[in-house]
Amino acid sequence: MFLFSECVTSPIKNTPLKEENHILSWDKREAEAVEILTDLIRIKSVRGNEKQVAEYIRSIFEKEGIKTKLISEPGFPDRVNLIAELEPNVPSSEKGLILGNHLDVVEADPKEWAEDPFAGTIKEGRIHGRGALDCKGLIAMQIISFLELKRSAVPLKRKIMFLSMADEESGSERGARFLLKVHPELFKGYGYMLNEGSFGTKDVAIPGSTIFNIQYAEKGNLWLNVRAKGDQGHGSTPSQNYPSLRLLKFLTEVLEYDTDIRISEETQGFFYQLGTISRFPNSFILKNSNIPILRRLLYGPIRSSRQLSAITRNTKAVSGLKTEEGKGHNVLSSLAEAKLDVRLLPGFDPLEYLKEIQRIAEKYEIEVEPASTVNSDKSKLDSILFQTIASVATRKIPGSVAAPFISPGKTDNAYFRQIGMECYGLIPVLLNEKELTMLHAKNESISIENLKLGTQILFEILYQMN
Repeated sequence: MFLFSECVTSPIKNTPLKEENHILSWDKREAEAVEILTDLIRIKSVRGNEKQVAEYIRSIFEKEGIKTKLISEPGFPDRVNLIAELEPNVPSSEKGLILGNHLDVVEADPKEWAEDPFAGTIKEGRIHGRGALDCKGLIAMQIISFLELKRSAVPLKRKIMFLSMADEESGSERGARFLLKVHPELFKGYGYMLNEGSFGTKDVAIPGSTIFNIQYAEKGNLWLNVRAKGDQGHGSTPSQNYPSLRLLKFLTEVLEYDTDIRISEETQGFFYQLGTISRFPNSFILKNSNIPILRRLLYGPIRSSRQLSAITRNTKAVSGLKTEEGKGHNVLSSLAEAKLDVRLLPGFDPLEYLKEIQRIAEKYEIEVEPASTVNSDKSKLDSILFQTIASVATRKIPGSVAAPFISPGKTDNAYFRQIGMECYGLIPVLLNEKELTMLHAKNESISIENLKLGTQILFEILYQMN
């Protein structure tokens, strides 16, 4: 069995780096980075109002003599995208690199937060507020790195774009999708993107571990609108077939459908890297996750981890429920609706998966329609950008490892991969388990120490890529 199994090897190569550049002095830039992030958080760009954020960033760049463009889809003047560029010193055939981010954030209920989510409060070495991690913290890191590249006059062999996009949290219709469809000329000569998509972690997958999870692939999206219709009824004399009951039965069956764990080619490299920092026999098992009998030994730990489950299974989540029964308890609504968020591993076609869910729906007389479908996607692991990210990050933190990561969630990387661009996602900070749960949740915050680390790593990546 072992002889006939293809051997998995480390996806991380020994990439030679130039001597570390020490131009970026954190002592000099700390106050600037903190001020930028707190200002960004205070601009309430909840699924909109990107224009105000973009204008703030433009004001920073124009003070430094960097020209910017603000672009919005006709009819949506507040859903603005921002572009700024640094040109190479001499004409070059090297493909350009884009620093990507998004300007919008998700909702935050101040009543649930310990600090005002839109105040940018600094407390106990942390900056609090919606977007601190996703992804205004990244914007602040990228701004400082971009500015320092210009200020320090590092010779550029490739052009660098700073790209802030609108509407990422709601499907990117006014942001990445609009730009690529209507303004593809903006990206001529660019071949790489470094965006959000994952984080470094500390003590998360393995106790004592420090891992930079570099997103190079994404699961597919299948967002569904679900409806059950029927006659309105009285709660005291329920039928066996009223809409809310049929919807409940349908959702229960869908959630129990296809729950298998799959360690695919896209995740074998991730588990291999975990094996490099594990003790025997775990190290052997993790490095050989392609061998069926060893793979099964990982199923227990995977099921106990929300993060590991998400990258090895096709997941389904009920993201919305709605009926029209009114305020009373005694009315059976004639309409029950739900939203389903389905995330699919590589190798699964969203439209084919939709057919399977619709077959289940037929039994319960349920209507299922797609709201959005996006295929899974991935970039190369042997590209110069991926290997540079891995080498820079691990050199910065001795004892750390880099791992290729397939992200459960969708980012704007997915749309740029469709035009052949090599895209990777990493906000280069080190988060613990508690900090990871802050994403799209209450009490989101980032430590100033992580803001420093991320800025230094991003600047060093830009330096090494030039």
